[in-house]
Formats: sequence, C-alpha cells, structure tokens
Amino acid sequence: MSDEPEVAVRLDDTVLDRLAELICGDDTLAYRSGYQLTRFFEAAGWRRVGEIDGGRLMWVRRTLRSRRNDSDALRAVLLRLADPREYLDEADARVTVVRELNELLALEGYEVVYHGSRPHLVTRTGTLARPEMREPVRLTADLAEIVKDEKFGQQLTRRLEEAHLCWGSGAYTAAVIMLGSVLEGVLYDVARSRHVGGPEPKDHLYGLIGLAERKGWIAKDVTDYAHVLRDHRNLVHPKKQLVDNYALKDDTVRIAWNVVVAALNDLGVEPGTTSLDQQL
Repeated sequence: MSDEPEVAVRLDDTVLDRLAELICGDDTLAYRSGYQLTRFFEAAGWRRVGEIDGGRLMWVRRTLRSRRNDSDALRAVLLRLADPREYLDEADARVTVVRELNELLALEGYEVVYHGSRPHLVTRTGTLARPEMREPVRLTADLAEIVKDEKFGQQLTRRLEEAHLCWGSGAYTAAVIMLGSVLEGVLYDVARSRHVGGPEPKDHLYGLIGLAERKGWIAKDVTDYAHVLRDHRNLVHPKKQLVDNYALKDDTVRIAWNVVVAALNDLGVEPGTTSLDQQL
C-alpha cells in the first residue's frame, strides 16, 4: 500500500525553477522537445497546459508556478518525472534524473521511492540544510585567500558587502544580481588559479558551477541552488523579469546569500590545485 495521496507537496519557487530544468533535460540527458514537454504534463494528469509560448525552460517554469499551490498536481509531476515509462530504452538516464531529483527534494523533506516498477513519494527529514537555513550562513572563509588576484579579491569583497546592504534595505533584485556576480567572479578566479593545462576557463557562471561540482570544490547541495541563483542573476535584464512576472522577496535573497557564502566556505577549505582535465 502507498501513502502517496497523504503526502502534501509544497515546493519553494527556487526548487520549482530547478525542477523545471530537470523536466526540460538537456542535449545529453533526457532532453524533451516542446511537443514532448506538453505530452509530459498531460501524462502527469495536467490538462489544458496549452502550447509552448517562448523558450522551453521559461514556459515550464511558468507552468509549474501556475499550480504551485496545487499539491496533487505537483506530486503528479514529480512521480511522472521518475516514472520508468518516461525513459523507455533510457534506463541510465532515469537513474541519473531520479538521483538529481531526490537530491533536490531532500531540501524540502521528500523522496521518491519505488514499489515494484512504480514511483511513490514519501516524506523524509531534510538533510541538506545549508541553503534552506532560516538564519544567514556566516562567512568563515577569507576571500583574500580564495581569490589569488588581490585587486580582484578586494572588488569582490566590496560587492559582497554591497549585496548585504541591498538586502537589508529591501533592494532584493539588486542583492541577488550582486550575489550572482560575486559567485561568478570567485569561481572564475579559482578556476584560473587551479588551471594547469588546456583551454583557459571562461567566465560563464553555468560552466563554472558545473566545474566546481565535478571537481568537488563545492558540495552538491550548494551547486543545485547555485544554478537557481544563476538564473535569478539574469534578472539584470528587465525584459526577463517582465516576461517571467517574477518579484524577488526576502526569503529569496536569504537563500541566495546562504548559497554564495556556503560556496565560499567550501572553497576556503579546498586543498591544493587540481588539473582541469574536463574543461568548461
């Protein structure tokens, strides 16, 4: 017997954004075209989702947020994403997607498990606590030691301080954009300082986050939320915020702050220099 109907699902908008990325997939793992995305939601029991308007990822985010308060709808999407019938002849892709899905759901206290060949949603005690802490994470690392370029380190330190000031004054969009720039700058400097061969690292936040995860510089729970921060950082483009109809709040900045500071703390204890055998 399954307790699935009794599990009430409520997901933070940042988690919904990352869930949208898993649903869309990418060119190498469980990619879903526009037609496949509408079929995915219909298979999950969602009706009248309409045709894709705009980019795939943007559309999926809007679709998920339109039912952010519908527990049954969200549960159905989670279970469909883990359903083996979505991955016929792609068993390895399903294993990877479900692993990433469960790492994300752990932040909210859920987990997908299997009874036979069917997925079920259960509750779990949240274990990945750093990004979701209600109190701001304290910076224990020294930026001057992480960033090898002294002038660049001073600049990034000022940006971190300005982000905190923006947060305290209610300038939430400015705070998140600034925090995203700090993370990008620090990761870029770290990537360059630890680079020992091949093409030079690029200052693209998406690739830098992936590199930090592959190399183990930053813990997986932090990099999951870092991708959400990366997208929020793009709100520097006014049209994106208008189209997404998205207003940042205090809680959003708190998560962004905790992600950046947790990443800096992780980088502060990274031992030595490693070879970038897998480039951006």
